[in-house]
Amino acid sequence: MFYINYSWQLALISIFTFLIMLLIAQPWRTYFNPRSNNVRKGIIVFFLLYVSTCIFAFWEYDTYHSWNGFLEAGTYKNYKIWGYEEVYNWLADVSGNNYFLWRTYIWLPACLFLFFTATRLELLHRNMLLAMILFGAMLSYTRGMLGHAMLLFGAVLLVDRKSNVATKVIGLALFCVSYFFHKSMYVNIAFALLAFYPLGKKSFVVSLIAFPFLTTVATMLIDGIASGALDMSLGEGVGGVGDQTVAYASREKMESNVVGHIVNTIYYLPQYLTLFYLSNRILYKRYFIGIKREKVFTYLFRLTYVAIYIASLFAFVETSSWIYIRFKYMAFFPLLFVLAKVWSLEPKSNSWVKWIIFLQIISLFFDWSYRIYTWYGL
Repeated sequence: MFYINYSWQLALISIFTFLIMLLIAQPWRTYFNPRSNNVRKGIIVFFLLYVSTCIFAFWEYDTYHSWNGFLEAGTYKNYKIWGYEEVYNWLADVSGNNYFLWRTYIWLPACLFLFFTATRLELLHRNMLLAMILFGAMLSYTRGMLGHAMLLFGAVLLVDRKSNVATKVIGLALFCVSYFFHKSMYVNIAFALLAFYPLGKKSFVVSLIAFPFLTTVATMLIDGIASGALDMSLGEGVGGVGDQTVAYASREKMESNVVGHIVNTIYYLPQYLTLFYLSNRILYKRYFIGIKREKVFTYLFRLTYVAIYIASLFAFVETSSWIYIRFKYMAFFPLLFVLAKVWSLEPKSNSWVKWIIFLQIISLFFDWSYRIYTWYGL
């Protein structure tokens, strides 16, 4: 039987690629003068490197787990992969159980959908590249990236006033079909529908006031799912293995020590700082009023806020943190484009921009270093 362990050498290749992408994005320009980085340079090279880190995601734990499964499948004649959603099982069969060909069929279209979205929104500049490397470099840790990127592109086509009827039909089709590309897609579809509800300064403040009370509702929801009182098997329609909602809701929450809390702060602080920065610029300073595609960018901000807000409610329940992590993961897709647009409109640098860039780079380097450190010891 084949078994591939985590490889720190292969992970170094991915991390070196991340560093090249970071240099292409030139974060120091945005740090000192955001508008100076509205430059259309390095797009193609960055995109090719980004695709390579998604297909050959040697930095991610699950890459090796799935790789082992495909190698084992290759030792048997007529063996069919069955442990994923139906569409991915079919792609495994089409690829002849060739693992990296299978990954290409999934992550190349996912990257293309992100690229198409940036093209549609006219964001092909280095501020977009910087947002992608800072907050989107490691989105490919799940095959669900394809569904989420598809849904986002479909929503943009659907909301964009410049879309004709045919384009809106395509957008609606992508929006609906995305459901079949991961068992968690029904959650993101719900987020996307909730994002159509207007979000102003008053509703923003009310949401913050209501947050501690809604955490109780989240706890009740989790208890209901775990006990079987609530049926949340809405992901069953995608085929493949059963829905994992109940399993996630039933897991025990790991207790963090002091070091764990420090690590979580390193990871999460720049994410929430970015959310409040965007809220300040869009809701209070009204950066999007009167700009081209105002409706689309405003919608994407609401989608970002809805996903992070609802995800954060589950950060305080006595269950596995996976629900919180997976829900918040969905927010990073629209966040990339909203952040890039706001940066492109900033008249000058400020403490918000500087702290976001500085803290998120620290977070990424910490994550990369920790993986190399732990894998090196194996």
